Amino acid sequence: MEPNALIKFDNVSFSYDDEDAIKDYAVENISFEVKKGEFVAVLGRNGSGKSTVAKLSNSIYIPSSGKVYVDGNDTSVTENELPIRKKVGVVFQNPDNQIVASIVEEEVAFGPENLGVEPAELRRRVDGALKAVGMYEYRRHETHRLSGGQKQRIAIAGMIAMMPQCLVLDEPTAMLDPQGRRDVMHTVKKLNKENGMSVVFITHFMEEAVNADKIIIIDEGKKAAEGTPDEIFAQRSLIKKCGLEIPESAELAELLAARGINLGKTPLTPDGFADAFMNYISSIK
Repeated sequence: MEPNALIKFDNVSFSYDDEDAIKDYAVENISFEVKKGEFVAVLGRNGSGKSTVAKLSNSIYIPSSGKVYVDGNDTSVTENELPIRKKVGVVFQNPDNQIVASIVEEEVAFGPENLGVEPAELRRRVDGALKAVGMYEYRRHETHRLSGGQKQRIAIAGMIAMMPQCLVLDEPTAMLDPQGRRDVMHTVKKLNKENGMSVVFITHFMEEAVNADKIIIIDEGKKAAEGTPDEIFAQRSLIKKCGLEIPESAELAELLAARGINLGKTPLTPDGFADAFMNYISSIK
């Protein structure tokens, strides 16, 4: 395991039915590492095993075979469970399944309070977490009156208040409208870039993966590919085989290239496309 690796999957397989002689694995023989401060996007179609990877990352599930390590600690060792969950926090798709308190600041305080955090430190953590996700002004609002995007940011704040080293988000924008998706992505990228928090972002939206340091594709329970966004999205046949699509900006650039308008390196984001297109216009003047 590399010295700066925070999470390591070492040939991990997991079956929901350990009693069968012939196991039907949800994930099989998966290996990868998440470095400290790294933003990793995990892509895959529905049912590919992505959510199982999330639950294996902090001892919610224990591998049927192979090992998962968090900062060198084996997730299968019972005594490691609490330290591991302090280091890796998981946020799931539906925030309503995680929210337990009726008032926003009480919800964010719930986790660290159960860890025995002293009142003064608890106040500092709650206020800091709410400010980090842009929800401080809502601290005394009722949670059930929030929008989907706001609830998801509160769920993230609750994890931030636990002060994990890594945030694992399991399709956190799947149930949100476009504005809610943008809000959550902005928050997550800020935590990664400004706070140095490792992020594992599990999604099937290609546009949410393009700014990651590394992309891992899971297909039918197995790791199909791993690499930078440029490396991954250059493999169009692999993307299609795994039931995914290339980002819309890259798709548009390819349509232009087919008509003789070559923008050079394939842009993966709208801003990248706009810059490439303007550079092309400037070059033909």
